[in-house]
Amino acid sequence: MRSLTLTPLLLASACALPEIHIEKRDKHNNGATNYFRRAIPGRLDKRQSTVGTNIFNVLSWSSGGAYYANLTVGTPPQPQTVILDTGSSDLYFDASGAQTCQLPEDNPNSCRGGTYDSSKSNTYKEVSAAPAFNTSFGDGSTAVGPYGSDVVGVGDVLVQPVQFGVANEVNSTTGYSIGLLGLGYSANEAVTSIEKAYQNLPEVLKDAGVINSRLYSIYLNDERAESGSILFGGIDKSKYTGELATMNFLPPVYSGQVDGLIYQFITTITAANVTANGQTTNLWEGGSTDINAYSSDDTSVPVLLDTGSTAFQIPQSYYARYIAPAFPFVNNQGLCSCKYATSDYYLSLEFGGKVSIRVDASEFIVPYVDPETRKTQSDSNGEVCVFLIQPGERSSRGFYIAGDAVLRSMYVVFDLDNGQASIAQAKVNNTDAPSVVTVAAGPTGVAAAVASGVETAASNTWSIAPEVATSTLSYAVSTAASTIGTATGNAAIPEDAQVAGSGSGSGSGGSGTGSGSGSSSSAAAAGIVHGGDLTAFWVASVWVVCLGLGVAVMM
Repeated sequence: MRSLTLTPLLLASACALPEIHIEKRDKHNNGATNYFRRAIPGRLDKRQSTVGTNIFNVLSWSSGGAYYANLTVGTPPQPQTVILDTGSSDLYFDASGAQTCQLPEDNPNSCRGGTYDSSKSNTYKEVSAAPAFNTSFGDGSTAVGPYGSDVVGVGDVLVQPVQFGVANEVNSTTGYSIGLLGLGYSANEAVTSIEKAYQNLPEVLKDAGVINSRLYSIYLNDERAESGSILFGGIDKSKYTGELATMNFLPPVYSGQVDGLIYQFITTITAANVTANGQTTNLWEGGSTDINAYSSDDTSVPVLLDTGSTAFQIPQSYYARYIAPAFPFVNNQGLCSCKYATSDYYLSLEFGGKVSIRVDASEFIVPYVDPETRKTQSDSNGEVCVFLIQPGERSSRGFYIAGDAVLRSMYVVFDLDNGQASIAQAKVNNTDAPSVVTVAAGPTGVAAAVASGVETAASNTWSIAPEVATSTLSYAVSTAASTIGTATGNAAIPEDAQVAGSGSGSGSGGSGTGSGSGSSSSAAAAGIVHGGDLTAFWVASVWVVCLGLGVAVMM
């Protein structure tokens, strides 16, 4: 989640929905009010109003992993790998000329995932000079530069103009510098003022006629599967089991006051239990599904559905009371033997009082990979794993985080137009043929697309952050020469990020100067294996993974 604090927090029937496989109010754009779509050579006139691409998990770039997608930008296309982030809203790329991107590859803060050279694209235009794009993150990292526009490729679609940040100055404090694909409401963008808000990628795809509405579905897949997908404008019924359950997003709160506007993907975990050795223990239940969940005496846990965060963060009191006793094999640094990842432990989490999601231990107990060697680590008890359930404090906006550790087990339809999520149990490691349905615009779109396979919800009565009004630009859509991001599994992961195999077994946990998560994370992990300090691990490793990627402040 890369969310803003000075502005509210942070993708038409004639075209196909983009599906990307996976291995962050009423506004206007500089006086613009409306977009018109124009044809360009290579455009397909008949599509299914969906487009998608593969997304993938990289364990060696951050402790516990994170999810990325492959895009292209510019003419000719420049390949980019970007973090997939439902907790923020800007698309940005690291500039090839940034000082950080000149660092050698073995530097712990160097650029990974590709860089963008605007001088080598004959379709680039500067929209607003630096420092128009100016954002910082909760771990102290910053990205500054101009806003520009260019052709962006996703799946089999090329669309222009797409506005994005160009990070001419990059300061990464916790690991590699990598671009970002923010998928939240445009109300969360890192603009210097609300009047400068612009249409981000989900809105561009909608207004360019590629999809019918601001809606996309995310399927992270099993942690061991490494790759999943994102589908813009539709739902793949082959990727979940049971019925979808639709629930309204909640507005955040500030200083105990409800904001009243939906501009984040917040829902509630109303009940939870844990099963181990065939015995089920109730953890909490009976919580509220509405804004009463923010009350200190309510049992619900308000959570942000955030692909840009790795861990599942819950109240410290819940962790101490429920999680620590249920998982006694986790040491005081948040590590355990990887043998427990294949145990019969699992959580059951009830979302919005409507749907129970089973989360197996393998989704929140994942290998610790040394970022320098790209090898898993071992000690005298075998391979070392990171435990991705984390104690934390409420954010200033009243919620906790449901990151990848939980989202891997969920199929989630993010319906921005209606301020709702439709959630079902993910059908992980699915080998069925895709069953893609297009979702029409409007409040009944999801229900109509899946026929009887959804539990609907009443319309959201809170105000929903509207699309940015536009007028002066014409969107051009064409078909890419080859589909972007078609690789799945380990093949989708950049070669220099693939896990190489197990560690030496010495329990060293790496040298402490690794090039993936930064020296602080690597050193912390080394200390964990040897019984180091708890605070060092939570703060330097998992805390950075969950919130360092997630909290941004517009400067």
